Amino acid sequence: MDIRRLRLWESRNATVLNNDLIRIVLEDQGGMTLELSSDTPAGGRINAHLLPHYRGSGTSVFSDENGEYWKNSPFLYQKAGSYLSFPNFGQAYANERDQQDHNGYTASSYWMVERYGTDPQFGGVWLMSLVRNRKAKWQVRKIDMLLPNQPVHYTACVITNTGTEDLIANAVWNNELGSPFLESGCVLNASATSWMTGDETQLIGVNSRLEPNTKFEDWKKAPLKGGGTVDLTEVPPVIGKSDFISGSIPRTASLGWSSVINPRQQMVYFNFFPGPAALAKDEVPINFNNFMFDYGGRSETPWTLYQGGMSQQYSLNCGSGTNNLYTGLEHAQPGDTVLGCDSLITIKAGETKKFYYASAFSPYDNNRIGGNFHTVEQVVEGIVLKRTKSWAFIPCDSIFHSLKELTKRLLASE
Repeated sequence: MDIRRLRLWESRNATVLNNDLIRIVLEDQGGMTLELSSDTPAGGRINAHLLPHYRGSGTSVFSDENGEYWKNSPFLYQKAGSYLSFPNFGQAYANERDQQDHNGYTASSYWMVERYGTDPQFGGVWLMSLVRNRKAKWQVRKIDMLLPNQPVHYTACVITNTGTEDLIANAVWNNELGSPFLESGCVLNASATSWMTGDETQLIGVNSRLEPNTKFEDWKKAPLKGGGTVDLTEVPPVIGKSDFISGSIPRTASLGWSSVINPRQQMVYFNFFPGPAALAKDEVPINFNNFMFDYGGRSETPWTLYQGGMSQQYSLNCGSGTNNLYTGLEHAQPGDTVLGCDSLITIKAGETKKFYYASAFSPYDNNRIGGNFHTVEQVVEGIVLKRTKSWAFIPCDSIFHSLKELTKRLLASE
């Protein structure tokens, strides 16, 4: 186990956390997890996370003379890997009553590292960082953790409303995956049982293939614009299309999850979090699996080199959270639902709520799992992915006991 600080570029710093199985690199800018890497069965090492070609290396987009290329968006300037979107999930906007950053203030801002170290109780390493919005009167303290002999990045986001009014928000964890892990032939899976597409305007400058504003139960038969269906669980080559879907997680589920399997590399990227049936009173609900299929359908910068050009990005966002598709908060109203589930969270004045999430990245032995699995089972020492008589095992703390105990101790010492 190891943890250390790292200087990426001038005024851009990160923290590296290692155990025997994975390594993560957490940048202060945006709280981005630039790297979640693991050894492959072939003997190499691979990072599952996307590092976009357009990712800036300067102090900020506002100090970059080419800022307009990134739409002067701090989020797009520093976007990479996994990150928290709060309180907005969607496009930036400003009106008479509010202003929100693209994909939330947390993904656009600097996270101040407060403390880091090793944990004597569980033997892990951890990092605690903070982002605070003084104007809107809220803060998020994030605790990232690795445990021995587990290929899992655990995260707790402790959200506190320091104002005098209720805080209405989206809360979404994003996992942006890219090459060399993501490639055609990868297969997807998720705990959601019904799905929905949004309006065509929710993604600006996008050429989409799915029928907009449509509900469907089987995402292996998602409706296409021109008729027919497509199997969204199969990752295609570059097709010049980009789409977004949300799927509702069953209210009876004790575990929510999503996965991406690369059968050629025999690697699985598996995300999990407390399901609705296992949610404590002080926890943020995670109601949806979200998938952004960015298969080359963007026609504006920074995805393209010039306005109207060819997209340079081939990626997948397999995140989860509570959100109204990708519409953000601009027109949100309390009580809004998607597929019968709340699309907003409410944090009362003075209240604190916790958001728990984990991402595992690991090789697997049985190559039949490369054809996808049918069920997910929580066992004492981890999670089992089952396909008839074949299975893959991910050693982990699926009920987040270690992370919750660490979070409690760190907050008590503040």
